Amino acid sequence: MDIPLKVDFVYAVQDSNYNVPVQINLANRTEGAQFYKWTFLNGTPAESSYKEPGFVYFDTPGPITIKLEAWNDYERKEKIIQILLDTVPKSKFNAVPRINNISPVDWDFNFTGEGASRFNWIFESGVPATSSEKNPTQIHYDIPGQYRVSLRVENHRGRFDTISKLITVLPPLNATFDIDPFYEDDDYEAPLQARLLNHTIGATTHSWQATGGVFSNTADSLPTVSFAAPGNYTVSYTASNGKQTQTITRNIQVLPNSGIRTFQNVKLGINTAHTNIGSFFSTYYRKIIKRDSVNSQNGPRIDICFFGLSESFNFNKFISPTEVQNWTFTSIPGATATTIVNKQESCSCGVNLDPAAFDAMTNSSYFDSMSVPSVPGNNDDFNNSNVPRIIIFRNSFGKKGAIKIKQYVSAGDNSYIICDIKVQKD
Repeated sequence: MDIPLKVDFVYAVQDSNYNVPVQINLANRTEGAQFYKWTFLNGTPAESSYKEPGFVYFDTPGPITIKLEAWNDYERKEKIIQILLDTVPKSKFNAVPRINNISPVDWDFNFTGEGASRFNWIFESGVPATSSEKNPTQIHYDIPGQYRVSLRVENHRGRFDTISKLITVLPPLNATFDIDPFYEDDDYEAPLQARLLNHTIGATTHSWQATGGVFSNTADSLPTVSFAAPGNYTVSYTASNGKQTQTITRNIQVLPNSGIRTFQNVKLGINTAHTNIGSFFSTYYRKIIKRDSVNSQNGPRIDICFFGLSESFNFNKFISPTEVQNWTFTSIPGATATTIVNKQESCSCGVNLDPAAFDAMTNSSYFDSMSVPSVPGNNDDFNNSNVPRIIIFRNSFGKKGAIKIKQYVSAGDNSYIICDIKVQKD
């Protein structure tokens, strides 16, 4: 008696693990068949004619098809099943700001992981705050700061993975800058060169303008600007970031070039005050240089040296930097010579600058025509009986100047004079 043909089989996934690679064991339950053909889409092997094919391997996620065809001399039948294979879900994403990450900003998030069919996004302080899309877009942030973005992914069997990242939202555009003259031009006299100190936040492009000014680079964030002639100038700065634009201005007054530099109320100590007050001055560095600050760098630029014997100020003189070692001081590294007229009244050398003329001096015309001769008597000592006293000098760079002693201050070993200095510019 012939057995009716009935095609059937069962399968078992090894360890019940549906994450590829997967091994499936097949058991044939067909009745009444003489011949068999198995087809395993994306499987290894891909086909089999055995009644019992045993284990088949699959390494591609997604739906797979297993088909069994069976027949005898009278009829042919088949059975087809589909099984969904997975990968272990892996949560991974990229965060991409639109235009830039300067506030306000919209972010797009791209899932770059695998094995996920469900998505749960949480955007700290974002609008919207959550999403179930695979690739959410235009998540909006207004307030600068760092915010956590979390993503939980699952596959259809409930296996999951999570990840979180911080995104940074930068402050919105705020344009501001200052004009900072170079060290040589801090008197604001023409010609003047200045740095533009840009304190702007939130800018990606820069544009500078100033009628009458010349910029090192009008598109640089930190350019320099120069003005050749005196006048009132307006520097205009435009900052942009692709979303916002701001323009601000700063004014600067460039003064006529006087040709001189003035220092007021300079304290110079007697020889015993060199450590605490300082007995040397540099018109180039524009400062007092104390004993422990003298070095090979500033030594060649020290051009004024005061020697006071004691707090009684009975014996005082300005001395050339090349001779300080003869007057209780340590020699100056790289010292350069300064020619000095300590006492105009005994010089008989044609130099006659009185205190009133010193005070009235607003340009270098007097110094331009003045001669500072190297003759006997130029370096006489003086006492404190004549106040104010004017001392004339010429440094090694040929710059001529004058010192006006305004006051003698007795304070023991820390006694000092107070003076004003005017000198031709470098």
